[in-house]
Amino acid sequence: MFVVGRITTIYVEEKSPIGNDIFLWSVWRWATLYCAGFCVGIAIEYIQHYLHMWATERMMQRVRRRFISVVLARNSPDFDMSTGELSNRLSNHIDRMRDGLGDKLGICISTFIVSSTISFILDWQTTLLMAWAGPIYIITTILVPKLSEKSTKRSLSIAEEANGISEESILNVNTVASCNGQKQMIEKYSSILSSGIKSAVRVATCSGFLEAIDYFVYNVSNCLGLWFATVSYHNGRVPTAGNVFSVVYLSLISANRFSRIGPQLITVLKARAAAAKVYEVIDSVEETSESKLDPSTTDLHIEFRNVSFSYPSRSIPVLTNFSFILHPGQSLALVGKSGCGKSTVLKLVTKFLRCENASVLIDGVSIDEYDTKKWRKMVGVVSQEPCLFTGSIRENICLGRPFTHDQIVEACKIAHAHEFIMMLDKGYDTLMGSSGVSLSGGQKQRIGIARAIVSNPRLLLLDEATSALDTKSERIVQKALESASEGRSTVVVAHRLSTIRNVDHVFVMESGEIVESGGYNDLRSREDGVFGRMIRDQAMEKRLEEEIGSGSEDSFEAVDEEEFPSIRGGFIALLCRHKFKTFIVILMGLLKGIATPILSARYFFVIGSLEEDDYETLLFWLVVGTMGVGVYQFFVLLISQPICQYMGEMIINELRVSSLSSLLHRPLSYFDRRVSSPSASAVLLSQQPPLAMAMVDHKLSIIVDGLFSSLVILALTFLVCFPNGIVGVLYLLTYLALLILFEKFYDNANKEVVDMDNSGELAVEIFDNIATIQQLAVEDHFEEKYDEIQKKREKPLAKRIKWASLIHATNESIFMLFDCIATSVGVYFVYTGDYSTKQLFTTECLVSYVGWLTCLMSSSFKEMISASSAVKIIFEMIDPSMDKKKKEKELDHVAQGSIRGESITFSYPSQPNRKVLTDVTFSAGIGRSLAFVGPSGGGKSTLVNLLERFYDPNGGWMCLDTTPYQSLSHHQLRSNISLVGQEPILFRGSISDNIRLGKENGSEEEVMRACQLANAVEFIQDLPEGYSTLVGEKGRSLSGGQKQRIAIARALVRNPKVIILDEATSALDTQSEKVVRIALESSAQGRTSVMIAHRLDTIQNCDEICFVEGGRIVERGSHSELISRRGKYYEMTEQQRM
Repeated sequence: MFVVGRITTIYVEEKSPIGNDIFLWSVWRWATLYCAGFCVGIAIEYIQHYLHMWATERMMQRVRRRFISVVLARNSPDFDMSTGELSNRLSNHIDRMRDGLGDKLGICISTFIVSSTISFILDWQTTLLMAWAGPIYIITTILVPKLSEKSTKRSLSIAEEANGISEESILNVNTVASCNGQKQMIEKYSSILSSGIKSAVRVATCSGFLEAIDYFVYNVSNCLGLWFATVSYHNGRVPTAGNVFSVVYLSLISANRFSRIGPQLITVLKARAAAAKVYEVIDSVEETSESKLDPSTTDLHIEFRNVSFSYPSRSIPVLTNFSFILHPGQSLALVGKSGCGKSTVLKLVTKFLRCENASVLIDGVSIDEYDTKKWRKMVGVVSQEPCLFTGSIRENICLGRPFTHDQIVEACKIAHAHEFIMMLDKGYDTLMGSSGVSLSGGQKQRIGIARAIVSNPRLLLLDEATSALDTKSERIVQKALESASEGRSTVVVAHRLSTIRNVDHVFVMESGEIVESGGYNDLRSREDGVFGRMIRDQAMEKRLEEEIGSGSEDSFEAVDEEEFPSIRGGFIALLCRHKFKTFIVILMGLLKGIATPILSARYFFVIGSLEEDDYETLLFWLVVGTMGVGVYQFFVLLISQPICQYMGEMIINELRVSSLSSLLHRPLSYFDRRVSSPSASAVLLSQQPPLAMAMVDHKLSIIVDGLFSSLVILALTFLVCFPNGIVGVLYLLTYLALLILFEKFYDNANKEVVDMDNSGELAVEIFDNIATIQQLAVEDHFEEKYDEIQKKREKPLAKRIKWASLIHATNESIFMLFDCIATSVGVYFVYTGDYSTKQLFTTECLVSYVGWLTCLMSSSFKEMISASSAVKIIFEMIDPSMDKKKKEKELDHVAQGSIRGESITFSYPSQPNRKVLTDVTFSAGIGRSLAFVGPSGGGKSTLVNLLERFYDPNGGWMCLDTTPYQSLSHHQLRSNISLVGQEPILFRGSISDNIRLGKENGSEEEVMRACQLANAVEFIQDLPEGYSTLVGEKGRSLSGGQKQRIAIARALVRNPKVIILDEATSALDTQSEKVVRIALESSAQGRTSVMIAHRLDTIQNCDEICFVEGGRIVERGSHSELISRRGKYYEMTEQQRM
């Protein structure tokens, strides 16, 4: 502005510029300072921005690492946050923190101070007159953030809750699909998103009010400054015309920068609110310097001394005066009904729960006195629900621990896993998908056993450790576990009593108390005893197994991406989907854009009032025009931000809901790809919509405003001074070309960062399996794995920051280069007499105004380009056919219940060359029962996947009644078929909500009737809140058996024509199982049933039994027929006799 002032003085004071060489060279000399300023400015801005961004990224990396470290260090049962909430805090909240640490606030403050100082030196009176705006800005800057603080926090909380629902449903998409629960999940997600619109609009209203006040004060201050300075110039107080221009516009720059402090403070406020959420987690673990005892030096005498325990959320005691002693090398078993407290005992032993009275003792010392991590390293745990991680089989067994290949192989041989591992393409280096979905249930369980025993633990905790194995495998593994238990203490939790024959002591539990104890044979001989009754109820034994086909590293790449339809395009595609809403946002930009060209025309009046003695008239119209436009601009800005925010929220919420809807309706093969695995899809749905918001909110209106205003101003420039009009066009085109070019390089660098950064998926996996990680004491491994990913992204991150800094430096400096060109070119035409100094001055200001507008648009352009990438990613998740399906009315298909499969051949899309089923034919008439039995990995659960139409067969056909599967929609098919799987999956919400999944209008009577059939009424009524009891994430507030019974009730409440029971009673104790089996047999009357079983007494009464082995049905017939043949079925029956 100092240079502009000197040039302005020359224009005003030089009355004869035509042919005046001194005039020409004086202007050119001052114009060269523009060029020098450009060179120095672009270098300084680049260095400053690069260093600031790099420091900010490094700080955020440390915060992320600390967040992961604290989550892994905190006792998992104490967490009341879902995976979605934790993931949202790690990604979106830390991104907001990074925005708050940006350099914009510092730039605004420093520019304000420098501009104000120079202005005060040049003319302190005019500066003071315009300084009244300062207090107004301070008041609005302080007031507006406080008004929006509550709404900002509420928006963050709603975003967390919504992300929790989306992640929960995507990570358990099989369960949601089998229950036809997509609609309820989507409606729940949509409802929560809708509840956040009001808060977001309230924040935008506050921001819009602040912007409106800022611009109004800016215009009023402009009027006062120009009026006073111009009058002072003509009165002789201000020495030069250049001082008038410099002082007024330096004051306006300082005022403008000060006005920008408010929005930046709102960004800082949002960052502070996000930081509070992040540090709520980080600060939740207190550092302790207190040294703990080393448990490795103990003899390992474990004692429960009168333990009484209740969960904080319940008043009912889980354990009451519970006592036992486990001596070194001894083994004991805990048996009893589901919910009697067995799992609580294991949690107390592994220090996931804590007794207040310190009554769990190791060698007579409270277990709390021992180092938790060292203690867990001494304990090997195998739970009934195996949890594996993305990576190779070898990595899953080691998890960062330094075991040799021979140790791994030995553990796998003991766990009966070595044989099937060696049959895989890459053996121990075979990669598994998310949560090990490429392996069968039995295979996953065996790897879990190998992982537990490879460390040679001193204490083994076996919580239904062989529950997922077939009879033959189970016998081998059981012997191996018994062999592994020799010389070490062992605690076994079991429903199947044959697995505990060789333990030293058995404790029978009821309602948290020991009702019987003694040796296995001693308790069995007591005819009137509880244990004896349980033994008699178990005439044969069962095991559960799930088979989904093993995978290899190449499996993910085998799926053709073009097989899955998606929407292509970015902004144009978005515009086509939301024409009206985007039109409203664009209209707001046009309404704002009307004011800017009118305000830019005031430069003609400015130079005129300085050049002419009769300046009062020009000055009057200058003030009146500026004030009138200022009032118009105030009201437009007041309404534009909330309207744009509302439209943007509506559009983004619709994209979120469409994305979740498409994901929940995708075939399972979609999730077999690494790029669209459940965890990857959940992370994308959480991270990308907030980034896409810039495409449709007030930032779009800023760009429309800037482009419209720039075009109108350029048209005015052409009319006033054609050569400078060309300079203005070149300015705009050059700027846009450089911006697009730099952004292309930036986008490529950003893609490298995104492709290399799978930390979001790893974080979701960590949050989803915290208990398993802590149980194995491998927190350090996952921290190191997360750190490795962060380090790998540093090089592409530096490249991204380099291009971002170059864009920033160009934005901040390029205007000086074109001011130099406009001045140099224009003054030459004044020198030749083609144009006047008034025309030159006006067009120079207009060109500068175009530069100001492009700089104003630049940050929004940058966010728009990032938003365009985010929209493309979101559209890749959306199936365009979903829109058509929504418009089509889904016709109900009432089936009678017969099912048939003919000559079925199937290979998983991830392994097209490996046949899982070959020429399989089966049928079950209306009301008939069909069972599939056989060894683990034979193909039984693949048949379940085909019956549920999770996949379609490669060859052959399947039909319901006489209707081919392909002629039915997934919804129509699954409305007639219910599935009860091996591993019960419950969702956050009440017990009643979980049972109603897929039957949203189910009455209370229907829910209670289903619970009676599932033997769930008694334990539900014992809960303080009954059917309204919240089950927590994954149903963690309920025991395994209780969760399974809720899952059974959920299947029965829909009154299906066909019911598929994939080891449906596997998690129940003997007594409950017997009741549920009777209930299931009763409920199966009038409907077709398909059963998957290892425990053959559960399927003896089936009309037809198919023995599946190697992907083929090798035997079929009734129980008596198969027994009489003395084939494979007979051999399995003999193995199961007690």
